[in-house]
Amino acid sequence: MKQIILFSIVSIFVLTSCNNTRSEAQQSEQTNKKQISILKATELTAAMEATEELPVQLSGTIVEVCQTSGCWMDIDMGNNQRVLVTFPEKVFVTPKDAVGKQAIVNGMASKVIIPVKRLQLQAADEGSSEEEINAINDPLTEYSIEATKVEIK
Repeated sequence: MKQIILFSIVSIFVLTSCNNTRSEAQQSEQTNKKQISILKATELTAAMEATEELPVQLSGTIVEVCQTSGCWMDIDMGNNQRVLVTFPEKVFVTPKDAVGKQAIVNGMASKVIIPVKRLQLQAADEGSSEEEINAINDPLTEYSIEATKVEIK
């Protein structure tokens, strides 16, 4: 009799934890779907103002593509800025003739701020003049996306 009660308690515990795991996974999936923002490339800067990473669905114009293998592309963000789109482990590539076409990219957007001191050191390493180096007064913000899906129109 004790074994039946113990077996029942263990069974209830196992079944309950399995159900919770499934509902947590479903909740996590629903949360991820809600977090993905559909943005134009020109809106990415504002969307990432308070965060360094953001799951996005981004649309914009392709302005440059890797001409060796299509392993990356740049999308125009306006204001002389571009977002670099890369693909994990070359799962897929961009056609080399995609420049000027519209793309919709799903993935994780990242923002990196490069400090003035580092920019000045890079300029010095590249052989820039003292005037050019001293003219660097603002940090540079770079944006990138590791794509999980790309649609080119």
